[in-house]
Amino acid sequence: MEDSIFKTLIDKIQSLRSIEASDQKDLLQEVKGIERHWEEGQFMLKRLQKDKSIVINILNATISDLEKSKKQVEEKSRRLTENLRELERSYEELEQFSYIASHDLKSPLRTISNFAQLLQRRYQNQLDQEAEEYISFIVSGTMQMHSIIQDLLAYAQVGHHGETAEFVNLNEILETVKNTLKLDIEESDAQIVSASLPTLFGVRTYLVQLLQNLIGNAIKFRSEKPPLIQIDSRPLNKDGWEFRISDNGIGLPASYQGKVFFPFQRVGDQQKKGTGIGLAVCKKIVEIHNGKISYQEIPKGGTCFIFSLALPENDDE
Repeated sequence: MEDSIFKTLIDKIQSLRSIEASDQKDLLQEVKGIERHWEEGQFMLKRLQKDKSIVINILNATISDLEKSKKQVEEKSRRLTENLRELERSYEELEQFSYIASHDLKSPLRTISNFAQLLQRRYQNQLDQEAEEYISFIVSGTMQMHSIIQDLLAYAQVGHHGETAEFVNLNEILETVKNTLKLDIEESDAQIVSASLPTLFGVRTYLVQLLQNLIGNAIKFRSEKPPLIQIDSRPLNKDGWEFRISDNGIGLPASYQGKVFFPFQRVGDQQKKGTGIGLAVCKKIVEIHNGKISYQEIPKGGTCFIFSLALPENDDE
C-alpha cells in the first residue's frame, strides 16, 4: 500500500507543469529519498519482528526447561529430605537398640563372668591343664565382652543426655586430662607440649573425653622413644577453631582414613588393650560441635589428628 502511495506521488510530481524542471527534479529526489528511508524502516521493522519472535520462542523454551528443572530439583530435594529423615530415624533406632541391648546384656554377662571366676578360684589346681585353659578363655572372653559393652554404652550415650553447652577454657580441660592420665604419662615419660588454647562454646565433659582419647592413644601407641605430643590451634575465620594433636608414635597409615573413625575398627597394634571405640567417640563429639576430624600420617613416624570445633550460630546473641 505504501509503495502505491509513493508511486502516485511521483506520478503527480512528474505531471506538474507549473514548476521548473530543476525544482521538479529536486522534489522527485526528496520523495525518492523518503521512499528509500521508508523501505529501510520497513525492512528493519520486519527484521525486528522476526528477531522478536525468535527471542520469544527461545525465552519460552528456556522458561519451559527451567520449570522442568525446577520440578526435578524439587522432586530430588523432597526425596533427599525423606531419605535424610529415614536415615535419622534409623540412626536413632540403632543407638536406642545399642543402648538397650548393651544394658540388657550386662546382667547375664556379669553372671557368666562371676561363675567362671568362681570356678577358676575354687577348682584351681584340681582340673587338668586343658580344663583350666577353657575356664581361662571364658573369663578373658567375658571380661573383653564387658569392655565392649561398656564402650558401646559410652558411644550410644554421647549426645543423648541433654548436656548443657558453655564457654570452656581448653587450657583447663588439658590440665584435667593430664591429671587423669598422670600415671600413664609418668610411666611412659611422655611430654605434652601445647601453645595457649582458646576458650570456646561446647560441652565440657565431651571436650575432656575428646582430648583424653586422643592423648591417651598417643601414649598407648607409642614407639620406642618417649612420647612427644604437640597440641596446636588456629582460628578458622568466624567458623571456630582448628586443632592439631601430633605425636611421634608408631603411626597410623593413611589407608585407614576411611574406617578408623567407625566403632570397633581396630587398625593399630592388636595386642594393645582396647575395643576400637575411642576414635569413633571422638568423631561423634566433634560432629556434635559442628566440626570434622581426620588425621595425617607423619612420614618420619607418628600421627597428626586434625579436628575443628565450630562456634554456635547464635554466638553473638
